Amino acid sequence: QYLAHLERNDEAEWEVFINSLTTNLTSFFREAHHFEILAKHLQKLGAQGKPIRLWCSAASTGEEPYSLAITACEAFESYAPPVSIIASDIDTNVLATAAKGIYLMERVEKLEPKRLRSFFLKGAGTQAGYVRVRPELQKLVTFTRVNLLDARWPNVPGPIDVMFCRNVMIYFDKPTQYQILKKFAPLLPEDGLLFAGHSESFMHASDLFRPLGRTVYERADRKR
Repeated sequence: QYLAHLERNDEAEWEVFINSLTTNLTSFFREAHHFEILAKHLQKLGAQGKPIRLWCSAASTGEEPYSLAITACEAFESYAPPVSIIASDIDTNVLATAAKGIYLMERVEKLEPKRLRSFFLKGAGTQAGYVRVRPELQKLVTFTRVNLLDARWPNVPGPIDVMFCRNVMIYFDKPTQYQILKKFAPLLPEDGLLFAGHSESFMHASDLFRPLGRTVYERADRKR
C-alpha cells in the first residue's frame, strides 16, 4: 500500500521516504590524504588566476564541504579564497543541518587546535557544547539538492574543477556507476580531478577516467 502511494507521485512523501532511507556517515577531513592533494591542486589552479569551482556531491550534514572550504582557506591563506563550492545531497534533512553549520563539540574534537580556533566559533550559554563554522566558510558553500540518478543536474553547471564523490558509488551497480561517471566527465576541465572513496574503484570506466593513485582520478582523455 505504501509503495502504491509513492508510485502515485506524492512528492512530499517521496522526500520523507528518501530522507529515511539514506546513509549519512561523515566526519571532518575524512580520508585526510585527499585534502593534502586538494590543497596542492588548488594552489596550482590559483596560479592561473581564475575562479575555482568545487562540487561535493554527497554533502551529508556538511562536514565534507566545510572541510573543502577550510582546505581552500588554508591553501590561499585567506578567508576569501577564489573558490566556490557546490554541496549537494539527495537528503533534504541533512542539507538543512549542513546549511546551519552548527555541530556538537564532539564532532570537531579530532581537529587540530589551530584549525578549531581559526574556523569555528565556540558556543556559550544555551549553545554551550556546540561550535559553529565561521560565516566566511559558509559564504564559500552553496547547498542544494541533487539526485545523481536524475537525467540532468541543473543545479550543477559546469565546468567543475574538482569533484568529490566519495563513498556514494558503492551503493550503485557498475552500469549505474558508469552512467553517472559518463555525466561527470564533461563537467570536468582537462586538468580537473575526481576524488572517490577509499573502497571505490572506477577501473570499469577506464575510457572515462584514469587513476592517479590514492583514489584520485583525472579524465582519461587528458593529454600529458
